[in-house]
Amino acid sequence: MMLLGWLGLSGALVSAACIALLAAADPKRRGAALARPVFRRLLIAAAFMPGIALGIAGRWSDFLIWIGAAAILGWAIAALVNRRPKARSWPVGRISRRRNPPLHLK
Repeated sequence: MMLLGWLGLSGALVSAACIALLAAADPKRRGAALARPVFRRLLIAAAFMPGIALGIAGRWSDFLIWIGAAAILGWAIAALVNRRPKARSWPVGRISRRRNPPLHLK
């Protein structure tokens, strides 16, 4: 009973690593160099393997932990990969060069 939950969490970490590799090799963002279709299919299959193994073994509590943690970690990885640098709303020091300064500076 000591392994209760740890198998699901370790499986979720394996799935999160696969999701991170998929995000790093995304052909739409990174170019097609790392985006071989065979590589992507193997990573997708590897991301689901812990859940399939837990389901076959009958470790349903670990399966539920895996599915919840993998979903949250996958969401977090997708959010971190899609971060864009924040655009500055007003360039400091260029007030006189701008044609239409903001209303609070007129």
